[in-house]
Parts: sequence; C-alpha cells; structure tokens
Amino acid sequence: MDRGRSRAVTPLPLQGLRVFDLSQGVAGPYCTMLLAAQGADVVKVEPFEGDWIRSGRNQHRGHTPASITVNLGKRSIALDLKHPDGPGTARRIAAGCDIVIESFRPGVAARLGLDDATLRADRPDLIYASVSGFGQDGPLSRRGVVDQIMQAFCGWMTLNADAAGQPQRTRNVVLADQVTGLYAYQAVSGALIGKLRHGTGARLDISLMGAMAAFLAPRLVAAGTGGGEAGQVYFAAPTGEYPTRAGTLMLAARKPAEYQRFCEAIGRPDLHADERYATQEARNRNAAELDREIAASLSTRGADEWETLLNERGVMASVVRSVGQFMASEQMRVAGLVETVDVGGVGECPLVRLPGAPAWSARTQAPAVPAIGQHGGDILREAGLAERDIRQLAAARCVRLPSTEEVSSHVS
Repeated sequence: MDRGRSRAVTPLPLQGLRVFDLSQGVAGPYCTMLLAAQGADVVKVEPFEGDWIRSGRNQHRGHTPASITVNLGKRSIALDLKHPDGPGTARRIAAGCDIVIESFRPGVAARLGLDDATLRADRPDLIYASVSGFGQDGPLSRRGVVDQIMQAFCGWMTLNADAAGQPQRTRNVVLADQVTGLYAYQAVSGALIGKLRHGTGARLDISLMGAMAAFLAPRLVAAGTGGGEAGQVYFAAPTGEYPTRAGTLMLAARKPAEYQRFCEAIGRPDLHADERYATQEARNRNAAELDREIAASLSTRGADEWETLLNERGVMASVVRSVGQFMASEQMRVAGLVETVDVGGVGECPLVRLPGAPAWSARTQAPAVPAIGQHGGDILREAGLAERDIRQLAAARCVRLPSTEEVSSHVS
C-alpha cells in the first residue's frame, strides 16, 4: 500500500458547491461521498444515534468499514427531523445548498416540508435527487427494500446462479446499493452540467430498481428479444473458473484465436483440432466435456504459474484472489490505488483512490470521517442562526451538539 506521494494539487471540480445529504444507508451516502471526493461541501443530517450504517460488525472508533467509506469528507449535524423545529431548521440549511439528496420513502419528504417543490421556493435552481427502492410512483413505490431484496427482485440472483442453477445473491458487497450510488452520482453530475449550460435546476428520481435495470440492460434486451433468459450460458466456452494443482484459475479464451493459443499453451493442441471443439458453436454444445479435459490439463500446475504462462501467450487468465491479495498485488502498488492515510476520526486507514480523483494524501485538506453531529454548531451558524437560537434548539433536543471533549477525542 502506498503511504502517500507529494504532488501539486489542482482545485477540485466541485469546490464551492454545497450538498445537503438527507440520505442514510449506502446508496445515497455513496453518491454524496463521491461528490465530496470531488470537492463538494457535503452536510450530512443524522439522527441522534447516527446513520444506521455506523452500526454493525468490525467497529473501529465508532465506525464500520462501510460508514468510513460513505462518510469520508463530509460534515455532520445531528438533527431530529421529527421534532417540531426539525424540518424548519433543515429547510434553512437547504436554502444555502446547491444540491439536496434524500432517501425517505415516497411522501415523507413532502410531509416534512422538505420536498422538491418546497425547497425550490427558496432555491429555484436547486438540484434535488430522491433515492428510493422502487421510484416515486407506481404500485411498489412505498414498499421497503434493501440490497439483497433488490438483488432478488431484479433477476440478479438468477443471473448469478451457481452451476446447479440455484440463484445466488452477491454476498459481502451491497451491489444494488453501490450501483445505485454510482448512477445517482452520474445523474447529479449531468444535472450540474445542465445547470451550468442552461441555468436551471433538476428533479431526479433515482431508484435501486432503475439502477439495476440499467446495470442489467444487456440481459433485459436479451430476455426481450429471444436472446435467452437469465441463467443461460452467455459467453462461449471455455470460460469460467477452473481448479488447478494449487488455487483456482479464472479463464477467458472464447474467441477463436484465443482458444487456439490457449490449447497450445497448455500442451493440448488436439483440443483445437478436435471437431467437437473446433468452433464456438461446437464448444458450447460440448462445454461440459471440454471443461473436464481442460481441468485435467490445468491440474499439472498451480494457478500462479498458469496465470503468468497464459498471459504471456496472449490468453486472459487470473488467479482467483482474496481482497487482501488484490490489495497487496504489485499492480495495485504501482497504480497507487490504495494508500494508508491518517484519517481524522479514524486514525491510520487504507483508502481507495477513486477513479479520476487525486490521491487522498495529495489533497490540501486531510481526509476525515465526522463524529455524529460534530459540525452541527458551524452548520447552523452558516445557515444564519444566532448563538441563542442554537442553544435553544439544543436545549429542546432538536439538535445534538457534541461536547468539546467528544470532538477532541474524535479528531485526535
């Protein structure tokens, strides 16, 4: 892992923009983290107990790996939106923001007076994005959904079926949530360009369902044009994972020239000459038998050896690695994609460099993850509240301001 490099820093593209983050979990917060990584000032609203993503396994100084990732670079205010003064306080903060992102169930934002129409009265050029499970309209719009539920709903589990055809969800990665966060970031970025060109804001409806539909577009096209349902073979054999003498190898040798080079590299030119495997169509028809032949040949060496040998011969192959092995790879080190950084509120922590963004260690402002409500006082002052008003909100339990000791301990 890279511990940082010295380099000149150019201004980040979103510096000077302010984002009001009313989202929780992963999808919305992942989007706003990406905005923060490009220089936006992201003000995150949390309940007094904090965003629920802070709870869970692998706790480190009050954070989970997920909460470190999605809260990086943000400021936090602990604000009770159910308090009579909560929505009005939030509206005052939103009036000073260029972008609002919320993840309430449809109808809740309007009930709180924090919907697009209300906030646009204060800021006509506002970019307002709603992140939900099924969208703002339709028979399922008010239904609750989390990542694994959407994986089941959208067909992903069927696409990801095991060799026996049993549907499988992607575990340990919140696929639908992170895909949605990426699409939300793309939509907000597009709206920002539209605002620069045309001077208008935007109303964005981003859903997990819509994001996964876009992500799975080729498979939806296939299902709608007779190109095969989910679960059927998509690429020509041989492709997939194969056991070796030591470790598992992922192989992709589906094009004719690749297949010929592969057969020669493993010492089996007969597999290329055999009419049962001579064409892509023939290899697909006889895929099970071909896989057995390949597995027997690959059992003579370890996956590391095969990876090197095959790639040298122009055949795409990779050892099936753990995340730790991926992080420790020489290519990752040379690319500088993971660096150990002293993160405020967390301490030394490996951070992933985001595509197209500068290294965290090369930024003028050190990265930090906020404590719950750490910046509440400053955020309220910036919204125009007097000290007396801030004290009254705190006394009424509308906002929670951390003690000096809590903040000092978190940032030390």
